[in-house]
Amino acid sequence: MRLWGSRMKKEPDEEVTSFTTSVMDDYVLYPFDVWGSAAHCMMLERVGLLEGTESAAILEGLRTIMRELTEGTIDPSSHEDIHSLVESRLHELIGETAGKLHAGRSRNDQIVLDERLFLREAMVTVGHEITTLLHALLDKAVTYPKLVMPGYTHLQPAQPVLFSHHMMAYFAMFRRDAERLRDALPRVNILPLGAAALAGTNLPIDRAETARFLAFPTVQGNSMDIVADRDFILEVVGHCALAALHLSRLAEEIVLWVSPGFGFLEIDDAFTTGSSIMPQKKNPDVAELIRGKSGESVSGWLSLAVTLKGLPLTYNRDLQQDKAPMFRVMREVTDSLHLAARLVDHITLREDTIARALQEGFLTATDIAEYLVEQGIPFRKAHSLVGALVRDLASQGRTLAELRKEDLASVSEGFYEDILVFSDPAQSVERKRSYGGTAPGEVARQVQEGRMFIEREEERFAELRLQWKKSFMKIFPGEEDVMRG
Repeated sequence: MRLWGSRMKKEPDEEVTSFTTSVMDDYVLYPFDVWGSAAHCMMLERVGLLEGTESAAILEGLRTIMRELTEGTIDPSSHEDIHSLVESRLHELIGETAGKLHAGRSRNDQIVLDERLFLREAMVTVGHEITTLLHALLDKAVTYPKLVMPGYTHLQPAQPVLFSHHMMAYFAMFRRDAERLRDALPRVNILPLGAAALAGTNLPIDRAETARFLAFPTVQGNSMDIVADRDFILEVVGHCALAALHLSRLAEEIVLWVSPGFGFLEIDDAFTTGSSIMPQKKNPDVAELIRGKSGESVSGWLSLAVTLKGLPLTYNRDLQQDKAPMFRVMREVTDSLHLAARLVDHITLREDTIARALQEGFLTATDIAEYLVEQGIPFRKAHSLVGALVRDLASQGRTLAELRKEDLASVSEGFYEDILVFSDPAQSVERKRSYGGTAPGEVARQVQEGRMFIEREEERFAELRLQWKKSFMKIFPGEEDVMRG
């Protein structure tokens, strides 16, 4: 049975059918397509467009289809898209009554509904994985609360910092990613169904009732915008791409730190791979793949942006191309976040190597300059004096840890003997008490605030998931695993 294209006398050309079919791309949307159809059915009954017996038959048919799709007993390949698959199978199960379900809707608003239902669920999944990574970063910071390490600018030794401070810097990055997703959710969690093809419908539908059945708090307000809009996908994919870039930066530092040039950490054997030819190799492949997969997310955003950039209102078939990048990005980011959290859990710091690195690079030079400022010397002059001191030490192959009184006198009378204390990296971090600095008390504050943030986020996720699950289970009791998947 040909469901779409009543005007045409011919069946579509075989190659045209193959070229335009999207069912293998949008098949993953089946739980949301069936759920949306059930909600639409119940609304049609409420407004009198379906008899009670018709609605009951449609709902029972949809429940059967949900089970069949979950069990994989339906072959999707002979259908144009997920919508035609569901309606065609419903017609096989209950006959002509199935044709009444499509009143007041179009595939144009139906696909946007499926995408919004899918995306809001996927966003919560990504948000959960972000909090899992936040947990791992925070736990690692707590494990090494007083470990001092070199901080870098330009990948050159700069100043001493706490390792815990370094971990909390990544915590701050991923916290912003979680906040961006949360901020985007209200623009995703809106009911589009009822726009029909583009102009709305003459039929007396009740969109607010449909929204209630699907746990949407609001209804989208312009029918033309509804079927044309893919901003919500582009926004979420963009936020995920940014999270992927943060993952890539974290992965890059792990790759650097495990290399012999740094030697700051060890990765558990279970999270490394070997070489097919070199028996000595222990490669950080998980970190490298996380770094590499970030490009998939960026390219997914770009692909969708290019698709959207020149489209006139309203629906155009180009929009069929929106699903592949959305699915790919949400999958890759979810998987990368999950593995990144596990990777962080399975690294161990090499404290002896880090301690040796602290003696290189004149890390406390800024502390000495700031000491001179406290003695009344202008900062630019202090900067010059300490620069000269470092130059002399470097020429002799010595470090600030080897500083002597005579070294100070040879550079300037402004130096005092007690300045030697300021060359100690541990003392350096203790003194960085400015808000957001690397002093232990400041890092402890960041950790405490981080714990509170994680708790709030997890409560929000649990509340949303419960709300959506209840709405789904009212129509599809016993199908809890579908929503979990």
